[in-house]
Amino acid sequence: MKFLQLGLAIAIVCAVIDVVAAEETEQTEAIIDARPDPSFQAGPVKITPGGFLELTGIYRTRNEAADIGSSLSGVPFPDNNNYKTAEFRETSRNSRFSVLAQGPSDDRNKVEGYLETDFVSAGATSNSNESNSYTLRVRELFLHWSRPDLGWAVTAGQAWSLATMYKNGLAPRQEDIPLVDEGQYHTGFTWTRQPQLRFVKTFAPSVALGVSLESPQNVVKGIAPSGATAVTAGGSGFNSATNYSTDIAPDAIVKLAFDPGFGHFEVYSLTRFLHDRAPSISDALSSERNHTTVAQSVGGGLILPLWKHWLDLHATTLIGHGNGRYGSAQLGDSTYNPNDGSMSALRQDQALVGLIGHVTKTFDLFAYGGYEEQKAAFGLIPSDNTACNTPFADLGSLPKTAGCGGVGTVRHVAGGFLWKFYQGRLGYIHGGPEIEYLKDTTYTARNGTLGRTNDTMVYLTVRYFPFQ
Repeated sequence: MKFLQLGLAIAIVCAVIDVVAAEETEQTEAIIDARPDPSFQAGPVKITPGGFLELTGIYRTRNEAADIGSSLSGVPFPDNNNYKTAEFRETSRNSRFSVLAQGPSDDRNKVEGYLETDFVSAGATSNSNESNSYTLRVRELFLHWSRPDLGWAVTAGQAWSLATMYKNGLAPRQEDIPLVDEGQYHTGFTWTRQPQLRFVKTFAPSVALGVSLESPQNVVKGIAPSGATAVTAGGSGFNSATNYSTDIAPDAIVKLAFDPGFGHFEVYSLTRFLHDRAPSISDALSSERNHTTVAQSVGGGLILPLWKHWLDLHATTLIGHGNGRYGSAQLGDSTYNPNDGSMSALRQDQALVGLIGHVTKTFDLFAYGGYEEQKAAFGLIPSDNTACNTPFADLGSLPKTAGCGGVGTVRHVAGGFLWKFYQGRLGYIHGGPEIEYLKDTTYTARNGTLGRTNDTMVYLTVRYFPFQ
């Protein structure tokens, strides 16, 4: 009897939601029909502005001195006083402005350019003391040319990587970005935004094959052997306070996407060429030479409607070597092989699973869980992690050999909701809370010890979209 009552209650709730959703759909469509088009003509080019204004409040139980984007692999350990210090921030720097420029289309050619910016950048004089004068930065800036009659498309410029998950097909501006407020998105989310040259061939409405040659950068860990050069300080046009890797070839990504009508599915390969110059450690200096290490990874993902119109499953994974820079936790790509100074690509696996519930047309629930795990090699393997778990005040009681190694595993869960509480002729406003739990673990030390830390973070965000 109780099961019948429960079933009846669920049926009534679903019926009510269906009615509310239907009414919302009619109201939303009426509003969209009445809203003026924000686009305007600049000669033969159609210009469409976009973006949003955002205010976010952030609370972290561990002080990272971070703005909208958390350092997912940089949570303080107990041996740091920041472990016992909470952090609160307010920021509007994630606000974005975009411009889409579309040329006249015909049956053969379609050309568009896209620019997207935000303020998540700091200049040499930026601070939060009084004026909070942070700098504008480029997120995306690319040209997209397609031939719909032949199924070909070319993207040239800075855009989300082809390794990033897409909602359908492989066209830019269709990326499947987690709904989280966290500026660094989520552990296990595979992404970069970088200059690239991408070619996509659509064979049928449901199949697309893409090849992308993307700007490389090797995030190197460890101490360089004497005479080895894998990174160097930025020169002309770069940041002189940041190191840049000595790359000789682009990252190469090949991806196949399927849209069979009941979801979206992807498989791809990522090939990288990690380069340095170093003398052989065991031979004379005259034996120095260039080294190139080929690092290979494979990945995939899917978007699957578990309950049509109500609940979707999102999942991605990337497995292989040298793929750290493509993960949100930024665990690094390689370290030095002490035998010859060459690059040793680090083994790393990463994955992200998300559930998105569409309660109504204006209310979404989301939950994500992800991890990134890396295997240490050579000099990255710590001898002792005892200091990691020791409060700062007690560090003096430890032997001098006690230390705290680098982070090798990051686990992360997050949940929240987004509510579009205003929608009208002036655009729409949405917002909502999010709570995250993050756990960092060091590489296993030679004596078997592990260092562990964690952080709980709460975000509250409001965004105004004036052009959508």
